[in-house]
Parts: sequence; structure tokens; C-alpha cells
Amino acid sequence: MRRLTRTLPAAALALAVGGCGFLVDTADDGPGERTAFVELGPLAMRPDHDLRGTRLGPRGEAERLYAALEAAEAGKLPQVRKALTVTPADGEVGLAIVLPGCRNTGARLAVKGRTVSAELTGGENVNCGQAEYFLATFEIPAGDLPDNWTSGATP
Repeated sequence: MRRLTRTLPAAALALAVGGCGFLVDTADDGPGERTAFVELGPLAMRPDHDLRGTRLGPRGEAERLYAALEAAEAGKLPQVRKALTVTPADGEVGLAIVLPGCRNTGARLAVKGRTVSAELTGGENVNCGQAEYFLATFEIPAGDLPDNWTSGATP
């Protein structure tokens, strides 16, 4: 009986911690598929940094976004470059979105009306002294995007 009383509290703690999002990010990606998630760290932001989300591929502004992240002294620029230069598959639209957060482990795409944005996942119950930023990229079937869609809020 003694062994059981030690095991039950440990199992309960593991379930509680896992349920808070500390162990694994099991949230789905929403519509489409997340193709990259890069922790950028804190950014040296200025008003002229244009961190609006963008399409990927020939119709997008990935170079503008990369230049803004470089100017803001984002970390992991090689991974950022790789994520932003992916060409979406035929019939798919690639999207790149920068998000502020704190110790997040993933992101899911959100399409609400004509607005396309992303929501960070993981990182619940965490206290941060300074915001961290993340780059999330997605592929979504072109037919799943509303006509004349707009990008959601920017950091």
C-alpha cells in the first residue's frame, strides 16, 4: 500500500503538468498545416519595422519580412531564411506570421471572416519579463482562404 500512495501523487502531478501544456504541445494547427515555427527571441523593435504577415512564394513579400526581422535583430536568421523561402505546393498558399509570446511551443492558423491570423500554443502558466517573438509559417489550400483576405494584427 505504501508504494501505491507514492505513485498516485506522482501520476497526478504528471497529468496536471501535461494538461497545462508544459510537456507536449498537442494543439492542432487549425486550417492548413504549420510548416515551420522559429523562436526569434526578443526583438529590437522600431516603428519602421514592418512585421506584417505575408504570403510565401512569388506573390508574397518574404524579403520585406526577412529584412524587417534582420533589422530588429531577430535570432535564428538562417532558420528564418529557410522558412521564408519555401515555395508552397500547387493549389496551396504559404503564409508567414510573426507573433509575440512567451515560451510558446507552437502556433495554429486562424481564419475568422476575411481575417487570417495565427494563435500561439503552449507556454501557458508562464511569466515573462520580456516578450519573445516567433515566426510561424503555414500552408493552406487556396480554396480555404476567403476572397480578399487580410492579415490579422501585427506585433
